[in-house]
Amino acid sequence: MQALKIRPPLPQKPQRPTKSKFDDAVAQTVTWCEEHSSFLEPLPEEAVLGAKENERKLLRALGGVAKALAAETKIRTESWPDDVVSWIRTSPDVKSSIIDLVMEQSLAGEDVLGTVYERLVAGAQRRRLGTFFTPKDVMSYIEDIVKRHEEEPAAIADPGAGVGAFSASALKLWPEANVHAVDINLVTLGLLAASPALAGAGLTERLTLWRQDFLSWLTKEWKEIGGRRLIYGNPPYTRHQLLSMDEKRAAAKASGVLAPAGRAGLSTYFLAASLRALRAKDSLCLLLPINWLEADYARSVRRYLWLDSTRPTEIHLFPDDEEVFPTAQVSAMVLFVGPQAANPSPLYLFEVKRNGESGFEGSLLVSRAREGSVPRTFMPSGLEVSEVVGEGSQDSILLGDILKVRRGVATGSNTFFLRTDKEVQDLPPETYRPALARLREVEEDDLTEELHNEMRKKGERCWILNLIEKDREQAVINELLTQAESEGIQKAYLCRTRRPVWYELERIPTPHIMISPMSKSVFRVIINTFGVTPTNTLYGLYLEEAFDSPENRRRLAEWLRGVQGQSALKAVARRHGDRLLKLEPRALLSIQMPMSVLRIEAHPTIEQAQVVEQQALTF
Repeated sequence: MQALKIRPPLPQKPQRPTKSKFDDAVAQTVTWCEEHSSFLEPLPEEAVLGAKENERKLLRALGGVAKALAAETKIRTESWPDDVVSWIRTSPDVKSSIIDLVMEQSLAGEDVLGTVYERLVAGAQRRRLGTFFTPKDVMSYIEDIVKRHEEEPAAIADPGAGVGAFSASALKLWPEANVHAVDINLVTLGLLAASPALAGAGLTERLTLWRQDFLSWLTKEWKEIGGRRLIYGNPPYTRHQLLSMDEKRAAAKASGVLAPAGRAGLSTYFLAASLRALRAKDSLCLLLPINWLEADYARSVRRYLWLDSTRPTEIHLFPDDEEVFPTAQVSAMVLFVGPQAANPSPLYLFEVKRNGESGFEGSLLVSRAREGSVPRTFMPSGLEVSEVVGEGSQDSILLGDILKVRRGVATGSNTFFLRTDKEVQDLPPETYRPALARLREVEEDDLTEELHNEMRKKGERCWILNLIEKDREQAVINELLTQAESEGIQKAYLCRTRRPVWYELERIPTPHIMISPMSKSVFRVIINTFGVTPTNTLYGLYLEEAFDSPENRRRLAEWLRGVQGQSALKAVARRHGDRLLKLEPRALLSIQMPMSVLRIEAHPTIEQAQVVEQQALTF
């Protein structure tokens, strides 16, 4: 495939002589904050949501650094938000030697203030606001995307601005544009405002700070700004579990008809609301988590991008093993959406790879005309014709046409419901059955009775309780359940909501094949010859009666383990942080497999079955 270089190779960069000074600047600033924080009142919780009390004390001290930098560079603070001004005025004074060092390194292009913030606030606490800072080489790649567009925007919005990587980039790229940095994080907004790099270049006069929720700001202030506009930034990566129902409702209202479903993270709401706010001449360029490209909750967003084909649209995928954010395990991508044009344009998908020491370059992977139905996913598997089996080919078949997929049993407490051989030896045989929770416990590709016996001897939890309400009448079962209740097992969520009694698990047919839904390399596939019951950490595959036979189970499992099968599984899997791949049942059913994998001479094919059914209706 021909490579399309988005960024030409740069000359090899020499080793930075200022690296040790950068480390020293960060270390001295952090130490100073630690030494002075114990005497200070912490910032209020709403100033930096998610930060702990001791961290908010450290951030109170950090205001002294911002105050000193503003004074040193003669930045006028009158236009800053009132609470940001109050933060720096109530912070202690910093000795000049530290400020000199921070100034020197900041003017040399080093992100001292962002690095200090990351040292003072733990990653777990930064997740509430989704605060992750964009590295320079990633920023450089994104700049090359937007620089390919000739017209200069009149106004630029930086959503969730942080310490201002995108705001600084916009101010330098477009000398006439006004930049609006919007963030609810008081501290990062203040650090952005005090940036020596921006003040030293005389850029702060075109910078407006807004300490507001971006979604609310978008529906009010942004609407009043005229001219050609660009939304340009790295939205907060706050997960949906950390959003309150009120926050989700407000985000959905700002997103309007593009509102994603409830499991969407904050960045997807930012994307949906931003797309909704675009005028005909506006553009958008955002650095986002990759999940929305294939998640069910983002169907409305993908539908909009597919149907609005007059807007040039590009997707740039960073590789799963690339640490875009060194402090977080997040698979990332860049979305560019341009102004409306007279004619429709394809949807372009680029693969981004590191180009030695000079940054990143992109290769065009897919160019897809936006016609017909909306693809299930905007990942390569959904946009390009499959090279594995030939999509739509007459000699291929959908897995969904030959089998069903279901998760295993959700117990609510594996430590109680899964038992070792020793723990079931006194129980009646009908009250437990063979089970499996993890495929790594099985060393072979076929789970036979002999292998299960080996697991038993090793002390594995290879039995699952098979109780019904009446079983409690037996003394040994009553004793077991009474002990569990004294430990509070019945209070676990699934247990307390289970009917008719907390200990009666659902009964599922034993699957023909079991597959691991998550992997970083190879998806394990095991034939279930002994007939064990899987827990919900595994998927069970059930061949339809017309296709089921011991030989077909073996042949299907072998194909799924092989090169073609593994490629197909990885193509439809979702990408998560740290190179983790996750299969969803619906995606698994969408895989097309060569018909030749199965022996179907003794069984009707789907088409033959339909003919037989039609003949029966005719007569």
